[in-house]
Amino acid sequence: MDLGLNMFRKQMPSGETWRRSLQDPLLVVAVVVLVIALVGIALTMAAALAALVLTMTTSSPMGLPFSDPAWDQVSSLIFALVALSVIAGGVGNVLNIVATVAERNAFDPANAGRIERLGWRVVELGVIGWLARRLDVPVGGNIAGFDISVDLGGGNVLAFALVLFVLARVFRHGNRLQTEVEGTV
Repeated sequence: MDLGLNMFRKQMPSGETWRRSLQDPLLVVAVVVLVIALVGIALTMAAALAALVLTMTTSSPMGLPFSDPAWDQVSSLIFALVALSVIAGGVGNVLNIVATVAERNAFDPANAGRIERLGWRVVELGVIGWLARRLDVPVGGNIAGFDISVDLGGGNVLAFALVLFVLARVFRHGNRLQTEVEGTV
């Protein structure tokens, strides 16, 4: 399972970029909040995985039909792990965008793709939430002594995703304009 961090590691900005970002208070706050979010996501994923292993070993749902209540906690934890993985990938994308802003290159061509991927991650979270509601399965909860909190409610997922897709186009257009201006200077 992609924890959403591999993409971030591959494109890790340089130390100089992070030093430059410390000069802008907004970027400092953004980086701190996003790193704290990633740590929280990683800890929640570890707790969800531990709860899943504990639930699978104590409830022994294997061999039972999926309609059996023994599967309720297992499916809830699986939904939580998938949702947390999607969220972690989104946070990694935002950290990479912040890095390009710190480099004073907000219209980096890769940012349009990052924003578009954020839009797809929002759609993925909407589908996970929709599917969980249709199956009447909560995403996370207090399971096997672990409090796994993943809230996929609130807001209009489709509208937010569309805003991100439009923003990706704005960034592509900004990059084209920046390239044209650099070519004429």
